Formats: sequence, structure tokens, C-alpha cells
Amino acid sequence: MAHDNALFRAAFAGGAMGMSVLDAHSQIVEANPALTAALGYSIDELEGQKLAAITHPDDVGRDSRVMDRLSRGVAQHIHTQRRLLRADGEVIWTRTTFSRVEGEPVRIIAQIEDLTETRRAQDLLEHRALHDNLTGLPNRVLLLDRLTVALESAHQHAACIFLDIDDFTLINDSLGHEAGDQLIMEVASRIESVSRPGDTVARLGGDEFVVIAPGVEDSESAIDYATQLQEAVNRPIPIDGHDISPTASAGISLTSRGDSAQGLLRDADVAMSSAKRTGRNRCEVFSEHMGHDAKMRLSVESELRAALREGQLEVHFQPVVNLITEEIRAFEALVRWRHPNRGLLLPDEFMGICEHANLVPQLGEIVLRDACRFLAERPHFDGRVLVNISTQQIGGAGLVEAVQEALAVTGVAPTQLALEITETGMLLPTTSTRAELAALDELGVDLLLDDFGTGYSALSSVLSSPVTGMKLAREFTCRLGDDSTGDRISTAISSLVNSLSMVGIIEGVETATQRDRAITHGWELGQGFLFGHPLPSSEISYGRVPAAS
Repeated sequence: MAHDNALFRAAFAGGAMGMSVLDAHSQIVEANPALTAALGYSIDELEGQKLAAITHPDDVGRDSRVMDRLSRGVAQHIHTQRRLLRADGEVIWTRTTFSRVEGEPVRIIAQIEDLTETRRAQDLLEHRALHDNLTGLPNRVLLLDRLTVALESAHQHAACIFLDIDDFTLINDSLGHEAGDQLIMEVASRIESVSRPGDTVARLGGDEFVVIAPGVEDSESAIDYATQLQEAVNRPIPIDGHDISPTASAGISLTSRGDSAQGLLRDADVAMSSAKRTGRNRCEVFSEHMGHDAKMRLSVESELRAALREGQLEVHFQPVVNLITEEIRAFEALVRWRHPNRGLLLPDEFMGICEHANLVPQLGEIVLRDACRFLAERPHFDGRVLVNISTQQIGGAGLVEAVQEALAVTGVAPTQLALEITETGMLLPTTSTRAELAALDELGVDLLLDDFGTGYSALSSVLSSPVTGMKLAREFTCRLGDDSTGDRISTAISSLVNSLSMVGIIEGVETATQRDRAITHGWELGQGFLFGHPLPSSEISYGRVPAAS
């Protein structure tokens, strides 16, 4: 027995695990050095203390039950997880095994294993499983859980506000992912700063954020709140020397009886998509017809992907003529969808879905290829083909490579190809965009500013980009002859184009009167139904168009 006692003493004093001997009243009779080191107390400070004195208040209540069972001999060993308090106030997590020692008086051995690091690692994993790594906001899993709680709360109304940053892909691709991350983190911070206590702000990934707002009962209140969130997002953000002014489209769904968390989130997403399609930086409240429209768009997207695979997309060509001689000087390549059931569809009926589904680069390659083939089939035509380029194709989508491949396969000279780019695409202030436009210019491909006058660019910005021509938007052409704004703008832009020795094309010429006015204003080239509708390549001849009647 003496030998056993000596072994216990040696193990108690020299053990790496914290140990203490307690009496039947949870008072510490003895403590070993490992325990004092773990808790930051001396042996004298621990011995004589009640176990409750070093236990987290939320865990004290179990001690009396544990001691009662052990002292009465109902159990010989009891395992618990408990939090202990260090001398400096820090909380440590432990796994404690209480064991009764036979004999009198009652003695209980407590073996205390420090689980703090293990618990921290577990908490970190749980946090990562429920939170966005970049912003630290709740992710979809935690959002749906909290939304479910809100729906289950008796007499509790709530609004689900879905926010999506407009044109984020363009910013991310142009400035780089690091800049995109900076933007996301700043937007997250701004949304949190405006949110109310008790709200849940979550990031679903990419540029999508959701705010759950308990207590918001009606559309008017929800729209007011969403507008505050949008205004917070809209302030300029300095990133890499650029002042980015992000905007966000917002969709709102309101709780009602029988809603599910998934359904409420889906409805807010549908409303956000509606806001984005109808102008961006807007706010929409979900209605049932939106759900029907969303299903229709999904169906069209599926059909569009099949159309790209099966060659249903085709390119038609509309002439650009010398306004005086009516000689064809160029053709604009315009994509059409030969739908098996709905007939020939114009871009307005599918381009929005194409952009949303990120199918524009694939579609753009088809148009570039067919435009170059059109030229290759007409070796005696010394004019050019104009191809529209979306902002989704610029600054990272392989536009230069697609152009080079189309030219190489067909043997067409770069000088016979011109790309029409909107002001937004032409003037993106990013390194990758500028490099890509410069590469196209160096290749010998002309760059025309499409729909000039409808964007927001300053003239100095236009002149700093490799622009070789401009097209006046049809919105101004239809106002020719008003002896007012339309005529003044047409004259001014024509003078600008001529003074800079650029190519100038006036779009949307539909009447002889408009043509005559355009000539008077100094325009040399024009395009519009007066000179011909877009036609398939097989129906195109070139030379002079029939005289207008």
C-alpha cells in the first residue's frame, strides 16, 4: 500500500496533466504543479479554494450534482467538459475526469486536460463553415438558418433584401481580383454600417449580399431601407489609383404565411434580377409575375446554349454607304437567332440573357469568324466589316486572340475589320483594358466608338483612347430636322469627327430627308433602313444600293 501511495504521489507531483484532490464539498485539498501552471495560480492560492471559484459561472451548476453522485457512490467516474478561469481572467476549455477514491474521508481526484487549442480549432472550423472567408459575414448556410428562425417566430414579419453589385465582373476582370476583393470588403463594411441591430448581413459569394431585416412589414418600409443600403454602396471607393463608384441592384421579398427560407431568398434574387434588367441601381419588390418571367428566362438560356452548340446563331449584314454616291463602303455584322419554333429573333430578345449567362465571349467569336468569312468570300470588296464588341469581351476574355484567330483562319487583312465598342467599354480606366485596346490598334484593326453621345465620357477621355471613328446614335438621327437639339448635336459631332480626321457614321437613317440633313451637317457615311435591312451573307451583293424613293 505504501508503495502504491508513493507511485501516486510521484505521478501527481510530476504529471503533465493538471490534477487536484477534492473533498466531498468540492474544496481543493491538493493541486499539482501542472494545474497551477495551467491556471496561473500558486499552490497556496488554489488549496482551500472551492472548485466553483475557478470555474466559469455558466458551468458551476453541475458541480453539486457531480459531487453528490460521487460521494454517495452512485458513480465511480464522471467525465465532463467545463470551462475554468485562469488567474488573469482568461477562459480555458477542459475535459475533466472526476474519480472517487475508496475510503474515508471522501476524496475525489480531478484530472484536468486542457482542450483550449482543440476547442479554438473547432470553433474556427465551425466559423469558417458558417461565414464568408473574405468578409467574415455569415454565408448562405448561416443566412438560411437565421432566415428560418425569423420565419418561425410568432407574429414576426421580415424583409429579405438581395443586393448585387452592378458590373462587378467588369471591374474584377479589369482591375484584377485583388482590387475586386478590396471592393467587396468595402461594400460589406458599408452595408454593415447602415444595417440595424438584430439584422443579419450575409455574403452569398461573388458580388451578392443579403440583408435579413426582422420587423419590416411592408413594401414601402423595405424599399426605404434598401435605398439606404444602396446609397451607402454608391459612394466612390479609391482602388489602385481609380475612384470606383459602385452601384447595386436590389430585390426585396417579404415574409408571408407558409414561406420557406429557400423560397424567400429565391424570390428576392428574382426581384434583384428584374431590377438589374430594367436599368440597374434600382430596387424591385417581388411579385408573382417575376417568378414566371424567371422560369421563362431560364428556359431561354437553356435554349440559347443549345443554339450556340447547334449553329442556330447566324450573322446578317447591313450596308454602310457613302451618303452622296450611295456606294457601299462597309457592312455592319449583326447577330440573329434562327429559333426552331419562334423564327428569326433580334438581339434585343436574347442578348440580355446572353450577357447574364456569360455567353457573350462565345457568341462574339461566332460573329468575328463569320464577319471575316464574309470578307474572305468577297476578295474584290475593298470596304470593311464592323463588328460590335461587348464590354464582357474586353480586358480578360481573350478578345485579341479571338480577332487574331479569325483573321488568320480566313486570311483577311486586319485593316478590313473594325470593332464597334461602346463608350463604357472603350474608356474603362484599367491596365488590362488599355493594353488590349492598344494591341488591337497595333494589329491594324480600327476601333469605332459606338452610339456616341449616349454614354458619360468626357471628350478628353475619348481622345486618349485609340479611337479611329465614331457612330452617331440613332436617338439623334431621328430628331434631324427639328432645327433644335438634334440638328445642333449632329452638326457638332460631324465637325468633331472631320477635324480629327476620324471615320464618322450616322446611324438610323430611314428617310431621304434625314439623309439630306446628314449631308448638310457634314456626314459622309450613313447606315439605316433607307439603304438596306440586315440580310444573310448569301443575299448580299455589293456596289451601289438602289436609289431611295
